[in-house]
Amino acid sequence: MNAVDKFRELSSEERFKGWPLEGPPSLGPKIPFFGQTVDYKLKTGNGIEDYTSILRHFGGAVVFGITVTDRGLTYDRDHPDDNWVKEGITLCQWKPGVNQASWELSPGGIGKISSNATLEEITQKTKEVYLKETGYTSDRWNYLGHIMIETGKYRGASPDDHGLKAHLFMATHLQKIGFARKPAPNEIMETLMVPLDEFKSVLDSGLFAEESAVACAYKALIKLGNLQWR
Repeated sequence: MNAVDKFRELSSEERFKGWPLEGPPSLGPKIPFFGQTVDYKLKTGNGIEDYTSILRHFGGAVVFGITVTDRGLTYDRDHPDDNWVKEGITLCQWKPGVNQASWELSPGGIGKISSNATLEEITQKTKEVYLKETGYTSDRWNYLGHIMIETGKYRGASPDDHGLKAHLFMATHLQKIGFARKPAPNEIMETLMVPLDEFKSVLDSGLFAEESAVACAYKALIKLGNLQWR
């Protein structure tokens, strides 16, 4: 039995359904830019314990977007010339939570998403927000899966949902058709273009550290063949 099958077998055991709720959850105060707290009690091995989580009212997605820089030659999108430079579109942004510049991928929040939204709906919403955030669009998108963010603190879009997903995408052959939105008065951010052949050193630097961006970059670069298992 391989590791994937072993995990599936283990996670299907009754004990991994979790501790039962003691009474209904109750909504707490709203948190600006995040959502709302939810308080609940669980019957654990320690007895009845109090927990507080955060409901996130918007979905999350990041995109490893790849475009090319024109060096003056005619570009055939299906047969790119070596004189064109492939670049990844990244973002340098200051955030209160880390109180320093954070190197990451757009877009992050993609607005309110239903907990039962389909992948097609999530993808379309991500494309719309990505265009608004960066000015780039493409018809070549690959879904790379998702990661669960802060599973001990966040829940979904309602008290009955569990887990906040950050959806990971790769978009290639991006073309600029508009302008990136201007930062809001309370935002500090700037787009940073990174040559694709420099991305290994970017990852090795430790500066590119936002969890969903790192996961997305590694998955995309492995899929592209720029990083390999050893």
